Amino acid sequence: MILINKIKSLSAQFTSSYFGVVLGMIGTGMAWRYAAQEHGYPFYIGEGFIGIGCAIWLALVLFFLVKFIGNKQSIIDELKHPVAGGFFSLLPATTVLVAIGLNPYFSIMPLILFSVGAIAQLFYACWLVGYQWKGEYPKAATTPVLYLPTVANNFICAMACGVFGLNDLGILFFGAGVFSWLSLEPAILKRVTKRF
Repeated sequence: MILINKIKSLSAQFTSSYFGVVLGMIGTGMAWRYAAQEHGYPFYIGEGFIGIGCAIWLALVLFFLVKFIGNKQSIIDELKHPVAGGFFSLLPATTVLVAIGLNPYFSIMPLILFSVGAIAQLFYACWLVGYQWKGEYPKAATTPVLYLPTVANNFICAMACGVFGLNDLGILFFGAGVFSWLSLEPAILKRVTKRF
């Protein structure tokens, strides 16, 4: 009972921006993995980073589920927040990165994780862009976090498509990321520079 209450209190403090830790851990691990292949560095360091990143991802997903079950409204409030809502896209992005990290060790599970992450990021990006196009998005909240759902996630999915041999789909994700970047850049720069 004490453990359950402790988990509930920890999950109440959870925000989706914590998934950025997983992004850094797995990104570092993958960089080390490729350095080990190309330059003969010890491979276990990169695999350790990836393993720790996957474990952190799993713990954060469990915290997210506990928070969703116990306090749905706080997740909805964070999701609708103009700035904090952009960090929700880290959940599908890190899911795709976990799929890339696990690919050398498993065959089916990484493809399932990739599919879930890619579909979730597409739905979330569509919802967020639709929310912005309705005119309900405050101009003061225009920050670089807007790049996460439509630009960064598409680039991560393009990377995963390359790992899984889905080259045509990878080109589609890469193109979506580039065009999102090109369309967002002027709007964000205009709004950010007008503040000063």
